[in-house]
Amino acid sequence: MNKHFVNLWTSYASYYFGKVNLSLVIPVVISTYGLSKGQMGAVASAFLFAYAIGQFIHGHFSERFNPFTYMGLGLILSAVMNAFLGFSSGLFFLLFFGEMMDGFFQSMGWSSCVRSDALLHKSENSSTILGTSYQIGNSVAWLVTGYVIHYFGWQWGFWCAAIVMALRGITLQIGKPDIPKAARTTVGQIRATLNTEIILSGIALGILNFVRYGVIVWVPTFLYQVHNMSIDKVGLKIFLIPLAGCLGTLMYNFVSKYIDRESLTCYYMVGLALVIYVCTFTTGWIITGALVASGFFLYGPHVFLVATLPGRYYEDRIVASSTGFIDGVGYIGAMLTGVIMPPLIGISWNIAFGLWALSCLGIVAIMITINKRRMV
Repeated sequence: MNKHFVNLWTSYASYYFGKVNLSLVIPVVISTYGLSKGQMGAVASAFLFAYAIGQFIHGHFSERFNPFTYMGLGLILSAVMNAFLGFSSGLFFLLFFGEMMDGFFQSMGWSSCVRSDALLHKSENSSTILGTSYQIGNSVAWLVTGYVIHYFGWQWGFWCAAIVMALRGITLQIGKPDIPKAARTTVGQIRATLNTEIILSGIALGILNFVRYGVIVWVPTFLYQVHNMSIDKVGLKIFLIPLAGCLGTLMYNFVSKYIDRESLTCYYMVGLALVIYVCTFTTGWIITGALVASGFFLYGPHVFLVATLPGRYYEDRIVASSTGFIDGVGYIGAMLTGVIMPPLIGISWNIAFGLWALSCLGIVAIMITINKRRMV
């Protein structure tokens, strides 16, 4: 593991302090300022919408710049926006537009990260390990943010993220390697990116992100309101979800030596559907176990779609642009979480969890289609 990989891994882990902090701010802002679930869902969707648009844009332009520089700039700009959000005083329009800008800056990270890894290491195992960066980063960010908000107030959920990202964005520039620019024209790059496998993978990720961000955005509120947990206890429980995802990803990588990744993704999705479905029928340590199991099954397929699959295109020099397209379509699905889920949650949490479980089975159908095309 060389220093460049460590730089990539720690930098993208740092991005998650500004990416998942909102989910722990949401229940506190709702109870403190009386904002509705619909309003906070709109704030979450504003972030995800801007993130989706930014993926298409930054995935393209990252091919033309040093991705280490691009990642660092994204960290610094996101840090500035999080510092601003800490002064939003629970005002809906400030939260909405602040999170929208933050989403655009946050989207500067992943496509650059995958491109760097694919060009420097050219290994599917490396891309899988790189994927653990956002799983562990997610866990640590949730754990730290939960305690910071509990003891210092919701504003520090944003200010803590600003400090971590600003420091990492600045230090990322030290000892960065030279990365070749894309050789294709813009039109050629777009044409090469829009092939059937990449398009289907984007749709699959859109469905998976609908589930993933359903968990990230709404499970803290579910535990806070339905199970009457304090926000620091919520942070401690959800901290385990991406941590289990790291274990699940490493297991996914090991088993993929014997089973193709498309088929393995199908098995993981069936497991995810089952554990999500039982979440609303359990309490106490059993629901903690179910949530942990959801993390185990969720993140291996996610890494495959956002890192391993686009990394296969390093010889075509469209790694960043294919990553940006897949992740961009994926975050359109994530955005729907903030639009579709509030009215469903208002009716019943059982309906919400049931829809997430059915969505997992939709991914199975897409993976079967991709696998059949690769075998032709």
